[in-house]
Amino acid sequence: MSNTKLNFLQSLIGQHLDNSPSPVGVWLNGKLKAVSPGSATVEYTVRKEMTNPLGTLQGGVFAVMMDDALGVAVYSLGKDKLYVSSNFYIDFLAGVNEGDNLVVRAEVLREGNTVLNVNIIAENPEGKMIAAGKCNLISKDFDGLKLPLYKGMDKKYPGLIYQQDC
Repeated sequence: MSNTKLNFLQSLIGQHLDNSPSPVGVWLNGKLKAVSPGSATVEYTVRKEMTNPLGTLQGGVFAVMMDDALGVAVYSLGKDKLYVSSNFYIDFLAGVNEGDNLVVRAEVLREGNTVLNVNIIAENPEGKMIAAGKCNLISKDFDGLKLPLYKGMDKKYPGLIYQQDC
């Protein structure tokens, strides 16, 4: 069976994810480096508006980057289910400064009937680990869920159900 979601994501390798259905994903402006079933690598550049008063990447924004990459990994599975985080923890191991790049790799470690277990690693471009995390996601009933339909999203994101009146 063809995985149209994975095929779509693979067509975006090397591109910034500036047309993501996620508004925060657009703001992050990550660049998709690699994707395979249950795995994604996204590179982010730390901008001034992402930093705290010390000039380093704010922890909440860091968590959003990791969550964004794991969302791509989960979407690459091609499932007709919606997943939401039931827990998410991160060990921050080093600081990141404005202008630095982060490479975030997310991999689905276990794919159960209702729970996914995902590992997330953030490294600098030289391969030094900056943060490590885990997330469990649970499947939610997809019946009746419709996403807002922004211009062109139905063509860019196959397999999702959209509201027609947005």
